Amino acid sequence: MRLLLNLRLVCSILVLSLQVTAVARETVLPVRAPESSALLGALGELRDDVYGVDLNLAGEYAPCRCFSVYGDFAYRLVSYEWNTMLHDQIHETMDLQVNGLNESYLGAKMMPFPFAGVDVSWRLPPRDGSRVNRFHRLGISPFGLYEFSRNMTLGAAVEYLTFLEKGGFLPGDEIGLKGSASWELLWNHEIGSGWKFDYVFLYRWRIQESENGNLDKPYRKMDDLYCGFRMRVDAARYFSLVGNSLGLTLFYEMNRGNLFGMETGHTLGFYVKLKLRN
Repeated sequence: MRLLLNLRLVCSILVLSLQVTAVARETVLPVRAPESSALLGALGELRDDVYGVDLNLAGEYAPCRCFSVYGDFAYRLVSYEWNTMLHDQIHETMDLQVNGLNESYLGAKMMPFPFAGVDVSWRLPPRDGSRVNRFHRLGISPFGLYEFSRNMTLGAAVEYLTFLEKGGFLPGDEIGLKGSASWELLWNHEIGSGWKFDYVFLYRWRIQESENGNLDKPYRKMDDLYCGFRMRVDAARYFSLVGNSLGLTLFYEMNRGNLFGMETGHTLGFYVKLKLRN
């Protein structure tokens, strides 16, 4: 009966998220086993000189520790770009950017072994909430978990990302490496309350150039190979709530960086997460 109630709760949250077309930019999450949870949050972002504010709604349902399905959706409330141009004189311009549906993600985790599994995801292109990442993307990520102690879990994952061609354009495939650490401080395992800190480092690079199929074959390569990293830190306080855990979390993310240069983007946000204990 309790499992059925948990299923209804998570499904209701996912259905609601689809009804309000809530959005999602790609989130950098720690490697973790399948779980049942629901999340509602907000964030402010600076990326490529564009300032944006998003709402985020996500849900995951795991009937067992070995399998789960999830959805991650986001909605961009507002974004704008403010540039200062230096020519014969100084010009300040403010350009209102897009707002609306951002990227959306659907996926499933399978963990046939207590220490290893695979995450398969599908990214849907944004609507009016973004001018980038407008291709369908399929991702597969084998991952492993190691319980360093009762209150600390280390994770590692390898990513392979491929895209669907659209309008004659085909982005090149990408691969990534992810490492994470989750630490529970003053944690009560019986009631699921205490402090929790997550750290994630993601390094990703494009392994082949994108192609423009609308051009003659010698000119199709788009010379867009790149590599870069992202880092994220979450600090949360969880409370026991009717047999489950409710967490209030602040997070900071360096959303685009160069391993040998300065970072170029930042994200700061807050979310509320309900973890259902099966």
